[in-house]
Amino acid sequence: MALESCTRAIVGGTLIDGTGRPPVKDSVVVIDGEWIVAVGRRGEVAVPEGAEVIDASGRTVLPGLIDAHTHFLWMGIGMIRLVDLSATTSLAEAVELVKARVEKTPKGEWVMGRGWDDSKWTERRYITKEDLDPFSPDHPIMLTRVCGHLITLNSKALEVAGITRDTPDPPGGQIDRDQDGEPTGVLRDARQLVEKVIPPVTEEIALEGLKQACDHALSLGCTGIHDAGLDAFGVRVYQSALERGLLKVRAYVMVREDAFIKGASELGVRTGFGNRMLKLGSAKLLIDGSLGARTAALFEPYEDDPSTKGLLMMEPEELTEKVKAAHRLGLQVAVHAIGDRGIEHAIAAIEEALREKPRKDHRHRIEHSEILTTTQIERLRGLGIVASVQPNFVGEWSGPGGLYEARLGARRLRQNNPYRLLLDEGVRVAFGSDCMPFNPLYGLWSAVNHPIRENRVTLEEAVRCYTLEAAYASFEEEVRGSIEPGKLADITILDGDLTETPAEQIKDMPVHMTLVGGKILYVKEDQ
Repeated sequence: MALESCTRAIVGGTLIDGTGRPPVKDSVVVIDGEWIVAVGRRGEVAVPEGAEVIDASGRTVLPGLIDAHTHFLWMGIGMIRLVDLSATTSLAEAVELVKARVEKTPKGEWVMGRGWDDSKWTERRYITKEDLDPFSPDHPIMLTRVCGHLITLNSKALEVAGITRDTPDPPGGQIDRDQDGEPTGVLRDARQLVEKVIPPVTEEIALEGLKQACDHALSLGCTGIHDAGLDAFGVRVYQSALERGLLKVRAYVMVREDAFIKGASELGVRTGFGNRMLKLGSAKLLIDGSLGARTAALFEPYEDDPSTKGLLMMEPEELTEKVKAAHRLGLQVAVHAIGDRGIEHAIAAIEEALREKPRKDHRHRIEHSEILTTTQIERLRGLGIVASVQPNFVGEWSGPGGLYEARLGARRLRQNNPYRLLLDEGVRVAFGSDCMPFNPLYGLWSAVNHPIRENRVTLEEAVRCYTLEAAYASFEEEVRGSIEPGKLADITILDGDLTETPAEQIKDMPVHMTLVGGKILYVKEDQ
């Protein structure tokens, strides 16, 4: 990495390097091809003669932001295929958007939407078939709540799927029913009952969706993602995108546990198989659902529905056997667990796997980790489990009158997303979004401005969790995640100085430029 061959130097910006160290004003970052070769203050680091100079004066230079838990491929497909209901402020507004799509769709074809959030609606209730049936006698409709763990079907979709009053609840799921026993159209963690009759996505649509997702990510300063739970089709799409040059961000893909365990057993592939742009990551498992759907597994009943403590997607013994099987094959496991009861089962399963076959540096993960006890936090640290969390959730649902308070009550609200305590206890914490919404700057803002003051983190800590710690969660901290010599030149430049910006305005700062491997892949257009 001789300085003579450097191609670019980023000069004059405020550098937050991802390590947690204090920001550096008037910085210089020198890039040689794909790699960072020198970092420091202006005057301490020479700009090589002939290098292309990128003026970052008045701007912030960050490591490329890494979303450690997202559903990236399906986000892209949704951009093409689904009605976006994420910005609706009422059930009536959402229904009107769906109705407009129905009117443009040939009879008999599916209409699907995603992103509705009843906690932000004036009506404060789920959509049911009764809301959809009056305008959709000939169109099956499926609308997915923002959390992904609850869907609403109209009567036509229930008919096509063969769901009747006699259909039993699937394992780990629930069909909501009215007082007469008829399905209301609301399915909680039971979408498998309808997915079998929905026309499959073609590879070409999926590739176009992935391309659009990459462009969207780069515009938000995101250079890497961990896609949380793909099947064989999804893995093939990523491979095709890589071969065609469509994959512009680095992808660490989590594979549904049965597929990955089979592949690891038969082919010998393990976590980390791939190259710097695309790697096989974790075996993804689920033990509970979501707070929004009231399917996250809690020790105590829900505050706003004392009849339930949530659902378990599988028996704890089954989870333990699956974790042990993946662990024995050298895989990293990533267990979706949101409620404290679900987290308890996830920790116990990983603990048992490590007891049976000790392994240093396994970096097993618990995805979401939203409701934690202090004892659980200590066990995460002691076992070396990564807490993969989504700070944008607190931006969306924390604080007085929010969804978290409604579901948990004031006392348990204090246990919710305790980032400060996690970091102070020495737990490795990786930040992601779960696409709610997909926007790392919004995640940084949420973590720094956590509505519960004692759970807030500093700006430098938040950046580290969205960069170096996210890279650690994918075993890549030696090559990316911070701006240091010897690291890949994945760099985000923001159009302003974060260190001089009021904390409440962080989420509004635009991205000026995004580089992946030293290549400029996004530049903000002049307004």
